[in-house]
Amino acid sequence: MQYTGAQPVNEALYPRVERGYIELKDGRILKGKYIYSPDFGKIRIVTFHESVVLDASEVVRITKKKPGTGETNDSGEEFSQTKSYFIFSELGILPGNPDNMNKMPFIFHTTVNYRLLEKLSAGLGAGVEFYKETYLPVTINGIYRFNNNRAAPFAMLQAGYQVPIEGSRTKVVNVMPAHTDYIWPGPQVSYDMELKARGGILLNPSLGIMWQTRSDVNFTFSVGYRFHRLAYRNKEKEYNLNVDYNRLSLKLGLIFN
Repeated sequence: MQYTGAQPVNEALYPRVERGYIELKDGRILKGKYIYSPDFGKIRIVTFHESVVLDASEVVRITKKKPGTGETNDSGEEFSQTKSYFIFSELGILPGNPDNMNKMPFIFHTTVNYRLLEKLSAGLGAGVEFYKETYLPVTINGIYRFNNNRAAPFAMLQAGYQVPIEGSRTKVVNVMPAHTDYIWPGPQVSYDMELKARGGILLNPSLGIMWQTRSDVNFTFSVGYRFHRLAYRNKEKEYNLNVDYNRLSLKLGLIFN
């Protein structure tokens, strides 16, 4: 017996082109058309202006509605930030005038932050900084991320108070001019006065860029301006001294989501 003409095909057995949000294991969320291979082992995803073929095992889920709180960029690629809290740790230096005694003080900060809005976060933190004395900075900060792309610029404002955690190494030598004398010409040192470190305020606005990896860790680099004032006092002599720092801040950081 011989048949002619097309045979009926069960379309349910073959993949079809559909649209949606494809969430991948590396954290990306792609928006566009997608179609599986006949054996469902591969998936082709077509976004605004690119087409990629991936293993189907790389797909976490596909939804019709936009998942999470992320934002889609021009290529249809989205990086979602669904967690409310994150930890931001930074390590850096404060370069200054090469004639200064502390040319590049070392600083380290860690903050715990909460996402107030999609791109705006605020947090509290502490750290350690090394000048003539060692200080514990207690800070509040705000972070604004300009977009949710893999490499995103951000602005940060940090303010707080430096708490001294060790004894002062700062002394003042009081030099008194001597009266004209043939035997003892020149100035005379009257006393060597020790000062107690009392800490002081700090302010550090900065701009930087953060890179999102395939894990829950982001890398950051920032450049900013650091001002802080360290106060010293000697109660017995009723002497107060304020030392102002105006420095460039260079910091590398890690964000743990």
